[in-house]
Amino acid sequence: MLTIRLSRHGRSKRPFYRVVLTEHTKPAKSGYMQVLGSFDPLKHTFEADIETIKTLIKNGAKPSERMAKLLYQATKDETFQKFFVERERKGVTKKEKKD
Repeated sequence: MLTIRLSRHGRSKRPFYRVVLTEHTKPAKSGYMQVLGSFDPLKHTFEADIETIKTLIKNGAKPSERMAKLLYQATKDETFQKFFVERERKGVTKKEKKD
């Protein structure tokens, strides 16, 4: 099965990710078939070929959960929403720590 996921590049403490199409059994950094876009978490920029990704999903490829969230944030398209689960954040706030 084909997977659309992120492949980490860049040096230490300067991450940069490529959006790649790969076989789900292979490591993300080796042997990907196609580069579909990029994501820079430090600059908060996401660029991807959305139409190609939609076509690949219709043909059977499956995005990873993180990729589906990024694609949904960029497009607000319901196609990507079914690939991830909305979760509530359960963290302790600073006020709760003091009490």
